[in-house]
Amino acid sequence: MARTYDQVVFSGGGIRCFWHGGFLSEVGTFEDLKPKRISSVSGGALSAACWIGEREEDLLAVMQEAFAANDANFDPGKSNFTPHQEIYRDVVDVTLDKEAIERVADGPEYEVALSVPPQQLAPHLSAVFYGILYQLDQAVRSTPHLRWPRNAGLGEIRVDGRQAARDGKLVDLICAAATIPPVFDVPRWNDCRVLDGGMLDKAPLPLESEGETLVLLTSRYRHCPNEPGRTYAMPSSEVAADKIDFSDASKVARTWDQGVRDGKAWLAQQGAED
Repeated sequence: MARTYDQVVFSGGGIRCFWHGGFLSEVGTFEDLKPKRISSVSGGALSAACWIGEREEDLLAVMQEAFAANDANFDPGKSNFTPHQEIYRDVVDVTLDKEAIERVADGPEYEVALSVPPQQLAPHLSAVFYGILYQLDQAVRSTPHLRWPRNAGLGEIRVDGRQAARDGKLVDLICAAATIPPVFDVPRWNDCRVLDGGMLDKAPLPLESEGETLVLLTSRYRHCPNEPGRTYAMPSSEVAADKIDFSDASKVARTWDQGVRDGKAWLAQQGAED
């Protein structure tokens, strides 16, 4: 069993976030690790909720079933000509049942990060502009903690996932967190246009960050911070899943399986270092 952590951070990454589930199936359940604080962004918001709610394997099964029934990433009969938005919401809604939502509501601090573009910009224009900055920052700096979109005016809000669960809005929050225009519509949260928080920071630490922190990534980076009390866990190689490929259920399973293998290797390394 790995040591416990005060905080766990779930990075974004779309369908690559199934690496989280496989990794934690080996490293520890929520009841094993019992962190005081959890922060999340983008697809990591769903990973975190399912981990707290003990629905990780249910999520894997439901997502695989949904992808098996969908053979293309283009559908002229759907919003934005893609099936993504409808599939994602259906999966979240089915997986996070009443019991799971109650566990989230009664659980530890659970933050979901959303990014907020300047309101004077048209929603889809801002998504394109900050999306380009995000891609450039990732390519040049290769770190989960971005700078360029924030420096260009992209703001942030943190939402209390526990309160959203208590208010019956957890599914809405998780869907708002993982939106990549034009595949998804630009949603509103509390009357504010929001974008995927991963455009601002791929792995945002809790606002009141304190103690030993485990940061779960979904991609490999050349430059992860070397900070005392902070441990970054990343895939051993590029995962099979593509961020927004909703047409291949096998990629989901292979990404989970890689997380399992990486979790076992990570535990062995931790034991050797101890």
